[in-house]
Amino acid sequence: MIDVDDTEGRCRFVVQGNRSMSWRANLWLAASLGVIVGGISIVMAFYGFWMIVPFAGLEVLLIVSCLYLTLRRLSHKEVITVDERAIRLEWGYTRAERQVELPRQWSRLHYACAESPFDCGVLSVAAHGERYALGQCLNKEEKKSLYGQLQAALRGAPVLAKAQ
Repeated sequence: MIDVDDTEGRCRFVVQGNRSMSWRANLWLAASLGVIVGGISIVMAFYGFWMIVPFAGLEVLLIVSCLYLTLRRLSHKEVITVDERAIRLEWGYTRAERQVELPRQWSRLHYACAESPFDCGVLSVAAHGERYALGQCLNKEEKKSLYGQLQAALRGAPVLAKAQ
C-alpha cells in the first residue's frame, strides 16, 4: 500500500504491506479456532484420547504466534521524503529505526523487472556508490506505480495518482 502526501516543495511516500485484518480481528479468528479445537479435544479426551488436549493447546498457541509475526512483518513501514535538496529514506515499525539522507542531485532511481510472473522486480535508489532497496513489500504493479510517482517527484512534477 502506498500513501502519497504531495505538498508544495515536498513529497512524502509511506509504503507498507497490505494488512487486511487488524490485530483484534486476528485475535477473534484465533479465539474461534481455539473454541473449535478445544471442543474437539475435550470430546476426544472424553473417549479416552486425553493426549490430544495439550497438543490442541499448542496448536492454538502456534496459530496466535504465526498471526502475530505476520502482522508485525506487515506493519513495517518505509517513508520516502523528496524535497528540493535531499531524498530521506526511513524504515521502521512504530518510529524511524533506520534513516538515510541522500543528496537529490546525485541520486538515481532504478527499477528492474524480469518478465517472469513470479518476479516482483527490484526498485532502488542509489547515490555515492550505495544502493537502497525500496518497496520490498509491494507487488509488481505497485512497484511500477511507486517508480513512476518517484520519478515525477524527482523531476519536480506534481504526483497525480494516489496508489493503494
